[in-house]
Amino acid sequence: MISLLYVDDEPALLDLCRRFLEQEGDISVITVASAGEALALLASGKFDAIISDYQMPDIDGIAFLRTVRLQLPEMPFILFTGRGREEVVIEAINSGADSYVQKGGDPRAQFKELSHLIRQIVRRRKAENELRLMKFSVDHASEGIIWMRANGDITYYNDAICTMLGYSPQEFSRLSVTDIRPGLSRFSFAKRWSRLEAGRKCATIDEVLIKKDGSFLSVELVLNYNELGSESLIFAFVRDVSERRRSEGELKKAFSQLMLTEDGLRQQFEELKKSDYAICEIRQRYQMLSEETENWIWESTPNGRFTSSSAQVQDILGYSPVELVGKTFTDFLAPCDVVRAMSGLTEALAKKEAFHSLLLCAMHRNGREVELEITGNPVFSRDGTFSGFYGIARDVTCENPHEATHPACVPGYGSLLEQAGDAIFVIDVQTGMILDANQKALALVNRTLPEILSMRESALHPGGEELFDTELFRQHNREDSAVFEGVVVDRDRNRIPVVVSTKMLMVGDTQIRIGIYHDISDLRAIQETLKEKSGELDRFFTTGPDLLCIIDAAGRFLRLNPAGEVLLGCRIREREARSLFEIVHPDDLAATRTIFQHKGRGGKAVSFINRVLLPDGSCRWLEWRAFMSGRKQIYAVARDMTEQKKVEQALAEATRKLNLLTDLTRHDIRNKLTVLTGYLNLFRNCPAEPYFSMYTEKINETVAAISAQVEFTRVYRNLGTSAPGWYNVGRLFRRVCSQLDVPPEIVSSRQAGWEIFSIPLIERVFYTLVDNACRYGTILTEIRCSAEKISDGLVIIIEDNGVGIAQEHKERIFEKGFGKSSGHSHSLFLAREILSITGITIRETGRAGKGARFEMQVPKGMYRVFVPAPDQHGEPVSAPDFITLTHHNHTS
Repeated sequence: MISLLYVDDEPALLDLCRRFLEQEGDISVITVASAGEALALLASGKFDAIISDYQMPDIDGIAFLRTVRLQLPEMPFILFTGRGREEVVIEAINSGADSYVQKGGDPRAQFKELSHLIRQIVRRRKAENELRLMKFSVDHASEGIIWMRANGDITYYNDAICTMLGYSPQEFSRLSVTDIRPGLSRFSFAKRWSRLEAGRKCATIDEVLIKKDGSFLSVELVLNYNELGSESLIFAFVRDVSERRRSEGELKKAFSQLMLTEDGLRQQFEELKKSDYAICEIRQRYQMLSEETENWIWESTPNGRFTSSSAQVQDILGYSPVELVGKTFTDFLAPCDVVRAMSGLTEALAKKEAFHSLLLCAMHRNGREVELEITGNPVFSRDGTFSGFYGIARDVTCENPHEATHPACVPGYGSLLEQAGDAIFVIDVQTGMILDANQKALALVNRTLPEILSMRESALHPGGEELFDTELFRQHNREDSAVFEGVVVDRDRNRIPVVVSTKMLMVGDTQIRIGIYHDISDLRAIQETLKEKSGELDRFFTTGPDLLCIIDAAGRFLRLNPAGEVLLGCRIREREARSLFEIVHPDDLAATRTIFQHKGRGGKAVSFINRVLLPDGSCRWLEWRAFMSGRKQIYAVARDMTEQKKVEQALAEATRKLNLLTDLTRHDIRNKLTVLTGYLNLFRNCPAEPYFSMYTEKINETVAAISAQVEFTRVYRNLGTSAPGWYNVGRLFRRVCSQLDVPPEIVSSRQAGWEIFSIPLIERVFYTLVDNACRYGTILTEIRCSAEKISDGLVIIIEDNGVGIAQEHKERIFEKGFGKSSGHSHSLFLAREILSITGITIRETGRAGKGARFEMQVPKGMYRVFVPAPDQHGEPVSAPDFITLTHHNHTS
């Protein structure tokens, strides 16, 4: 449905137009009588097009059109105007109208034309908007898009493919498919094209494209064959899958590692399961033995009343298990044994402890006496409450009471022990003697079975201590079973860590304990190795010479090594440096935050350089290498490269000065050669005196000036290749005074061992200052060098008591070309330029008539005090160890 706004001051025409346009059912018309009402509706409603009359009160159609174009530049607008108003039509088109319709003539034909025009304009505008949106979507898509011809030429591409391969749009426009696909010729491309054309369908393939920098990029191509008229094209959708390929590789690697780990765990689980099966089998075997035994197994309440009995009671006393429920042993005692038996039985029950071999004389249902040997054990619930006894009653009427019972008598006992996956020891609880052991147990302690059977269990443990306390075991393990860690020793007294799973059982009248010992030596070795590696890592972190730290995603220090605390001048333990962002230089803060915010993307280590501010206000350059762990913590190492930065900056500045010097020298030599050529032309006619001497003198002066310029070129030719270093102020001053043959009696030096960090040309600066003093001092009788520390740095002073420099020339003497007649027009200019390479400034502060005074101010960090050792004799001061030619970038 097309929503149309129709504006006209003729009500009849409004109604007529609305009715006509709405009769076909696909146009809805809202009518208003003025442009003001129309603007109000446009602000609150949505319309697909506007039709407006031209001639209206207050605001005419053209003014209304211009207002609409300011607010809704894409809204279709049709002007309804009278015939013969061509100038209005022209103005409307120029103002942005999409079309116009002239009033008059047949209304049906007129409105038919209008409805057709409305549909056409709305469809066109809709198509334009869709095309614009589609183009915007394609151009700004995150995936690459390419249209290509059969010859490999690229006819269209979006920004994403340019970014993906590292090209600018202008560079990419000059490429073909064969330029971005390694090893693909136009012939092989044509063959692939033919296969795709024959199928006339889409295809998805994995490919490798070559980027601008020569690296390769793994991509997934979705190819679609299309025919546009007579031309065949292929549309390629390019998706960067390099990260996915890397992730798949890492996933496969992790899966392989997981499978290895799973195999190890599965093996351990199988071993534990075998041990568990062995225990369960032992329990089942002993349960089977208890069911097959001829003894009466009973359970009772705390006061001794039976709650259950085994079927053997029928054979022993002649009563069924049901008949015994609620009765006690005293109900079946023989008259001759009532007093003795009741006393012993009452005492045993009252103690709530285990009792053994308690003899009772009971009466069988048929009246005969039966001698019973009773063994009982207390029963405790899970919450530790005493709930009764369970035990065994054995008919010993016709039995030798001294006959021993051994668990080996149980059928299948030997094979059961040997099938277990771990070492098993069987111990007599009363005596502590080892009753039996399987082959794995013998191998564990490197002993034979006869040796084992002659030992107590305590002999298996270091120092012979008891690993197992029966009474303590019963107090804390109501189900007579426990699992704990311990240590056993073999024949050679080697300590073997084990996990022990033990169970208390009764075999006949003998209480035994079965212990399953699982060797955990490998586990302990792994734990010790991990502990050792952790200690090594901690020692490396503590003793490393560079800054090592752990930082969270917000930049807060979680850990900082001592070298880092010294470098940053703070202690993390004292919470002086809560966050890295608090000490980063303001100019580098935004870039550092950006690096940390995007650090988690890709998981790769990144390198960056920034500056940090120390508590004393100084600034240091740090080179960082950082990566993020799986716990969203950033591990970083930083190297102090402040001195290296100073060297690089000084060399870069020196290179700039060298270029300047070369230009100046070439300029001066060219001028001098011009003068020399002129005088030689004058001299060609061999003039007589006094011109001969005058010309000869001028030529000699010019040759001397050229020689001086060439000498300067030789001196400065190594500028930019020699590293800066530390230079002693006093030695420099004395050396240039010696070179200029300055009388020693007029030289004075007071500089207290100060050294400055500068380039080798600093000696040339001192030479220039001393030479100027000697050359222009006239009445010079003293030249002095001194140094003093001020709040802003160090000031080095070279002064004399000569005629001095006029006030109006104090700054001009440092200008290029000042004093050309002297032949030293650039000396002080070059001195200032040389000093500026390392941040040193120079000015003249003397008084005319009192002498010249040059002050060189050295910034903080570029000077130090050097105290020579007693065996040193003034050798030249070499550059620091960290300054080597390999550290310099001469191209900067």
